[in-house]
Amino acid sequence: MWNCMGISNCLSIVCVLLTVWTEVSQSSGYFELQLIEVQNANGELSDGDCCDGERNTQDLRCSSDECDTYFRVCLKEYQTDVTTKGSCIYGTGSTNVIGGNSFQFKSAKNNQNRNNDGGKIVIPFQFAWPVSYTLIVEAWDWDNGTHSSSGEDLLIERSVRKERINHRDDRQTIQYNGLTASFEYSIRVRCDENYYGSKCNKLCRPRDDWHGHYVCDQLGNRGCMEGWMGTYCTTAICKQGCNLLQGACHAPGECKCTYGWQGPFCDSCLPYPGCVHGTCVKPWQCTCEKNWGGLLCEKDLNYCGTNKPCKNGGTCMNTEPDEYNCACPDGYSGKNCEIAEHACVSNPCANGGTCHEVPSGFECHCPAGWAGPTCAKDTDECLSNPCAQGGTCIDMENGFECLCLPQWAGNTCQIDVNSCHGQCQNGATCKEGQRGYVCACSPGFVGRHCDIQRNSCASGPCRNGGRCHTLLDGFVCECPHGYTGTTCEVQSNLCSPNPCQNKAQCHSLMDDFYCACPDDYEGKTCSELKDHCKTNPCEVIDSCTVAVATNGTQEGVWHISSNVCGPHGRCISQPAGNFTCSCEQGFTGTYCHENINDCVTPPCKNGGTCIDGISSFKCFCPDGWEGTLCDMDVNECSRNPCKNGGRCVDLLNDFYCQCQDNWKGKTCHSRESQCDSSTCSNGGTCFDHGDTFRCTCLSGWGGSTCNTAKNSTCDSNPCENGGTCVGAGDAYTCICKDGWEGPTCAHNANDCNPQPCYNGGVCVDGVNWFRCECAPGFAGPDCRINIDECQSSPCAYGSTCVDEINSFLCVCPLGRAGPRCQEFIGIGKACRYSGLQFPHGSRWEEECNTCQCVNGIVRCSKVRCGRRPCLLQRGGAGPDSSALCPRGQECVEHQFLTCFAKPCHQWGVCSTPDPPLPLHTQCEPNSGYLDNSCARITLIFNRDKVPQGTTVENICSELRYLPIAQTLAKDCTLLILCDLSYSNSDAVEVAMSYDQDGQEQNGDRGQIQEAASAIVGALSKRHNSTVMLAVVEVKVETQVMPQSVDHLVPVLCVVFGVLWIFCIVVCVWWTRKRKKERERESAAEDSTVNNQLEPLRVSLPQHKDNRGKDIQHECKKLMSPPDRTCDGAEGEEEEDGEEEEELRRGGMELDKFSTQKCSLAGVQDKVMGKRGVICTTRSAPVKPPHRTAYSPKDNRCKNLNAANVSEDIKDHYV
Repeated sequence: MWNCMGISNCLSIVCVLLTVWTEVSQSSGYFELQLIEVQNANGELSDGDCCDGERNTQDLRCSSDECDTYFRVCLKEYQTDVTTKGSCIYGTGSTNVIGGNSFQFKSAKNNQNRNNDGGKIVIPFQFAWPVSYTLIVEAWDWDNGTHSSSGEDLLIERSVRKERINHRDDRQTIQYNGLTASFEYSIRVRCDENYYGSKCNKLCRPRDDWHGHYVCDQLGNRGCMEGWMGTYCTTAICKQGCNLLQGACHAPGECKCTYGWQGPFCDSCLPYPGCVHGTCVKPWQCTCEKNWGGLLCEKDLNYCGTNKPCKNGGTCMNTEPDEYNCACPDGYSGKNCEIAEHACVSNPCANGGTCHEVPSGFECHCPAGWAGPTCAKDTDECLSNPCAQGGTCIDMENGFECLCLPQWAGNTCQIDVNSCHGQCQNGATCKEGQRGYVCACSPGFVGRHCDIQRNSCASGPCRNGGRCHTLLDGFVCECPHGYTGTTCEVQSNLCSPNPCQNKAQCHSLMDDFYCACPDDYEGKTCSELKDHCKTNPCEVIDSCTVAVATNGTQEGVWHISSNVCGPHGRCISQPAGNFTCSCEQGFTGTYCHENINDCVTPPCKNGGTCIDGISSFKCFCPDGWEGTLCDMDVNECSRNPCKNGGRCVDLLNDFYCQCQDNWKGKTCHSRESQCDSSTCSNGGTCFDHGDTFRCTCLSGWGGSTCNTAKNSTCDSNPCENGGTCVGAGDAYTCICKDGWEGPTCAHNANDCNPQPCYNGGVCVDGVNWFRCECAPGFAGPDCRINIDECQSSPCAYGSTCVDEINSFLCVCPLGRAGPRCQEFIGIGKACRYSGLQFPHGSRWEEECNTCQCVNGIVRCSKVRCGRRPCLLQRGGAGPDSSALCPRGQECVEHQFLTCFAKPCHQWGVCSTPDPPLPLHTQCEPNSGYLDNSCARITLIFNRDKVPQGTTVENICSELRYLPIAQTLAKDCTLLILCDLSYSNSDAVEVAMSYDQDGQEQNGDRGQIQEAASAIVGALSKRHNSTVMLAVVEVKVETQVMPQSVDHLVPVLCVVFGVLWIFCIVVCVWWTRKRKKERERESAAEDSTVNNQLEPLRVSLPQHKDNRGKDIQHECKKLMSPPDRTCDGAEGEEEEDGEEEEELRRGGMELDKFSTQKCSLAGVQDKVMGKRGVICTTRSAPVKPPHRTAYSPKDNRCKNLNAANVSEDIKDHYV
């Protein structure tokens, strides 16, 4: 009977077998046999009879009626002793009647690889090919009326073959020669499609779908397609560099970020929405950068340092967030000191430099030997190694001096004092005399060696501020703008040539010019695209059109369209700030920048060059051809070139004159010679041969008169980027495609000039197109649309949203705070700090730390700021001597500052009223010390990008003032120390540690690792520091701690193991105890009787077997349902096996008389005495006691302490 469990087990087994059958048994292949030739010359069967007809009585040959031959094939397992009977386990096959007595398949014989279905037998198999096989090939006669159809009467011949064959083997050709017939055939084994392996049992089906993306190789192994991996190639390979912890991919090459992360590699966190100048380490943070504050880091706390608004040496002073004042030097005024009143009044040019006032301020014209904006930099004339012959160069002011070796002299040690050779300079002639040599100097030079140039500028010949330059034979004046002439005496026309761009008209003024710009351009030369929305109220109509208020139109509105689609397209607005371009006829592309090439299918014939136009083309024809398509031969005889009656014959790009009356020459114009100067073209040489002439042409030219160029100058394809080359003799011209320019079309025309992008958008120049990459907060083809961040109503709790650039500001109601007013701060107390009062919830900076007022309590971050570097004022303390120090401190010298990029003498440190706190740490740079709260960061710089005058203390101060440092130091004091690296001169080593209450903190190693990673992450992002922009590599070192050994798990395992063993022991003990109790109860039940027996001593008789049976019979009569009470000790001993057997057999013997009652005293004594148990058995109803002649007592059962059953028990008769 099947139960549910059995059915479930069987179903499981069936599922497993089906799975195995699907994966393994579904192999597929086929065994192929191809007949090649059959020979049965006599037309006989295997038993000697004829297939059809009778034998001829004379020659004993069979009649002319041939056999109807067909074949059967049996394929079975490999057999040592082959039996032709039985089933064909591997398969069987047969053919139709395919021939008579003898026949062959020519195609199979000549080409064994060619299929011939006439003699082919294919046996498919659906199992693993076993390699070894037994093949039985039989030839049969289809019908023979002279024989019976049973048995093998119609068998012609049988071939038996046992062999091995692999599916990769070539065809095996087998020749079988039998007694009756012979035949030749070939065999092979092949795997079906998608089956591989030596046994055709390996399935591999290529696929490219959700279940896998792979192909199969020749061995049947799966090979993943490009971009996929895994066992079944179902896992996509993400974009290289993609952070798989914060991104994933479902298709190759993707990198889709999880919520809160962004960037092409998902390695940048998303800051809190609306965060302007803040950074994040984890998503949705807004940690303000240096000098920025506010809830969204939108308030510039150091407007002077961030924007540097003061020009021309003005000193900037921060007054309020986003507010500043400029203290202008003498000669300047204005909000930003941009107005130059008398810029040269303060004599800014040093070392004799000449000051010139320009619209932007002043300009210094430095004398020789000095350079820089104020001529303060001494030029090192020794950099060019001017001293020859091993001389030593000493740099001097406005010159150099050479210390020459003996025998050499001159300014550059070039004069050999013992020879005339090389003594005279500047083209002078040396003449040797008795007193030495004499130099005859060239004009413009004097001195013994002609090394002194006459100063033609000493008299100041240049006028109107012109600058004089001395030449060998005079001077030349460098005239200022607006003057010309030899001595700058002529005032020139500044509008010639026209400096105005974009078709603007130039107007000449006194010492200046003015450009009347079109409406769309502005600037001095009308080169800048005009932003109409800066000066007039604008309304954005869509992503392509802006409406500008104007008085120039009747409607008072001027619609300006974006020029992103170029001159051949029209911008069409799309939703979400997108756009498309509608192109004019003949143009295509995203920005209508591509001229449709009408020369794709060359229309010009006979070697003509096609020049693409706008929806048209033009053919430049080679010499000798003309017409629109260069398909017309030029008739050179149309001009009647032959003179004196000569007849003209038209040739290709030439003509021939048949002269009359002994006229000669190319045009029959001469009587004397065939040659003249115009006979051969292009430098060819003419030779007169009497009645004709021959031209010898220069290289590259051919034809009868050297008028055909052999090698065109365009053969080398000199024109790049699709330009079309038009050759003409030895020269060529490149006609460039739109967007390219230059002689060979190698230069991409700058489509970003003038700048077409508004609001700080970056213009990306393409080929005849441009694209604007808008700054954050702007959209549209030219970035004119300011995205309204308030459109999504980001402010909560009834707050007012104010749209800003790439952000929004929530004006919170009383008691609310946070970027979106999501924080409830209530109404709290104000805080007093450093003599100032701060409202509840406000934040401010205190040196390198950030403080916040929370209900009257000031909470500040804990970064050890150290002494801040500052710039010293040489030559007395001026008003700006402590500009970089906090109020109440001044900049003082410090002799232990470490210079990183010279010169550093101008740096000092800010004084402090209190001495600096002592440092309690072993975590120092270059010390090699690391522990749980110490990390080392090595910053490697590009020296060329490090600003001059940078100290290690500057770099350390930059790190301490990072906003992320304030975040890391909320609970514990963060200590940052810096020093030059001992191993790399371009590196600075930084030691970071946590310090608490003046003692070094031995905390969690993960905390210092997180802090080091956060600092490195902040350095990798954009920042205002020029020093940090020079960092090219960062290395981090933290202590590698061995994993701590946790003893809790082993202890718990041991405890549970002991408890489990204890439970097992208790269960075994309890089970054995219960078993013994049941055995005692069972034994007691077997020994009860219906009355009480007196203790009797009995002895065992010799005949036990029959008596035992009688005893048992009698006991059954005496026994009734027992009701026993047993008293005995608890410490029982186990019963002996022989005694129990004795009890079962009736271990006590009674008398032969069946009329007497039985007493089990002896056995009871053995059993009970050994156990120490006294059993009293009552039977219901109780029978009267049976009296005997020997005892007046009742038969009662008591314990008899018998020691040995075999010796002490005797027979008693009742």
